[in-house]
Amino acid sequence: MPPLLHLSMSEFIHPKLFRALRAKQATPNLKLTSIPLSQKEYFELWTPKWSPKGRVFNRLEIELLRQDQPRLTRIVSKMVWLMGAICLSEDDWDVGDCQPLYDWDDLIEFVQREGNCVNPIVTEVIFKSHTIIPIYDSERKQEGRIPPQAWEISPPHWSIIFDDLISTRQGFRLKQSADWISVDIWTGKPMRREVGSGKLYVEYHDLYASKRN
Repeated sequence: MPPLLHLSMSEFIHPKLFRALRAKQATPNLKLTSIPLSQKEYFELWTPKWSPKGRVFNRLEIELLRQDQPRLTRIVSKMVWLMGAICLSEDDWDVGDCQPLYDWDDLIEFVQREGNCVNPIVTEVIFKSHTIIPIYDSERKQEGRIPPQAWEISPPHWSIIFDDLISTRQGFRLKQSADWISVDIWTGKPMRREVGSGKLYVEYHDLYASKRN
């Protein structure tokens, strides 16, 4: 009997794409981050440091983000093709079940439309592992310690953060947009169980939902 093959993400996404371009000079406004794809595999990306607000990025930093974008797009677009992306605008939070996008061009069109972006680029990817989260009634938060109204089972997922690369006379700059859109690649559907009724249902929410309560 032939041995079973163990497939890894490196067989789906070529390992040469995991490593980000290296800066030729210091990049004080960028940090190199590693994002898990599996228990053993990671990919790198340059992430802007957003504090203080309105930070000015030098030409080298902008070029590094711009030149490394095709590599990053190849990684994220393959993840979208495989697992799909749930795309929510600011007004779509707590939408229940919804259909993912599997086409990268459709996803970029969503970001341009809902995020008010002309030339969107990926500037951050946030990975969240499997969690079980208590859900509380926001209107009763001030009553002290109360039991949750529901529990959420949240599968591992990646949140993709975009910014707008704006052309200027001097080259390019980041818009540092505050538009709230959420693009998440889920490995499964987030489920909620109501404590009182026992009802079980799918409940997608955007990346910023916890900041609204």
